[in-house]
Amino acid sequence: MKEKKRILSGLLAFVLVLSAFAGCQSSDTESSSSSAESSGSKGNEEVSSSVESESEPEKSEKEKVDLHLADMSVYGIAIFNYAQEIGLLDGYFDDLNYDVNVELSEWASGVDQNSAYAAGEIDFSSMGNIPAVSGASGGYGTKILAVNYLYDNEYVLVAGKDSGIEKISDLKGKNVGTYVGTVTHYAVAKYLEAGGLTINDVNLLNVGAEAATSLRNGDIDATVLGNVVAHQLEEENSGHILSEDQVPIYNYVVGREEFAEKYPEITVRVLELINDTWDYALEHQDEYIEFYAGVSGTEVSVIEASWKDNFPIKSAKDFDDDDYQQYIDFVDWMKSVEYVSSDLDPDSLLDLTYVKSLTK
Repeated sequence: MKEKKRILSGLLAFVLVLSAFAGCQSSDTESSSSSAESSGSKGNEEVSSSVESESEPEKSEKEKVDLHLADMSVYGIAIFNYAQEIGLLDGYFDDLNYDVNVELSEWASGVDQNSAYAAGEIDFSSMGNIPAVSGASGGYGTKILAVNYLYDNEYVLVAGKDSGIEKISDLKGKNVGTYVGTVTHYAVAKYLEAGGLTINDVNLLNVGAEAATSLRNGDIDATVLGNVVAHQLEEENSGHILSEDQVPIYNYVVGREEFAEKYPEITVRVLELINDTWDYALEHQDEYIEFYAGVSGTEVSVIEASWKDNFPIKSAKDFDDDDYQQYIDFVDWMKSVEYVSSDLDPDSLLDLTYVKSLTK
């Protein structure tokens, strides 16, 4: 009996020792697991923090883009300079995913602008229809994107004071000056056509931007001048207006194709900038006239008189069917005088993708 008790007592002691050992093992395991989880969590937090630290600068940084806008202030166009004048350029591109740095430049003509486009010095500008088509068809890397504005009676046919010319048909055999290759060249052709003449019927002289001076000095018998300058010459008795009745002449928004394709959002925003600027000008005509007078060197009174009933019609909002037909007719004329190839496809010079997106 005593022997049985000793055996049972031994077994009980063994079980107690075994239970105690198992308990210690369980406690150590839980402690190790807790320690590992704590260490792993801390490690993950450090890795996550490191990744966020490295990626945040990439999210906040924008691609820097230099945007080159060009004007022809000598003609009083200066659409982008006027945008700057009224403070519209301040922050205008800030909401885009680019850090846009706007640079403005001024050029004497569309001919000069085309050379600058070829050199990558201009991204967007406005120019008359002849240099716009010539540039886009001549390998300068440009496309016509929209109508900038429409001349209803912007260009006027003026004869010299002592020229003896009273009507368009009197110009036959006379010295007619123009800036060859620009919109005034086309205006001369249309005026001659209205009088039953062609460019071949006159002695066409390339007088560049000095047409008004050449007319004052008697170096030419007639020329086409901007509405404002034409009325100025008539007011000072240096010449007289032969005709103000002509077909509409367009000024186009031109863009560097490579830039537009790479930055379509910026391209659309440039068109919006033009529209917003002209909207402001139309709502603040007196203010715009003051600005126009300053950049064109013309008396305010002369501008007011010439624009009294016909403030310039301007738009970069659309390229409608009428605009398109006028464009086709103009390119056909360019072909007829061999300024462009006879097999030129007019549509190849247009990219209306961006202006169409404005109407959506």
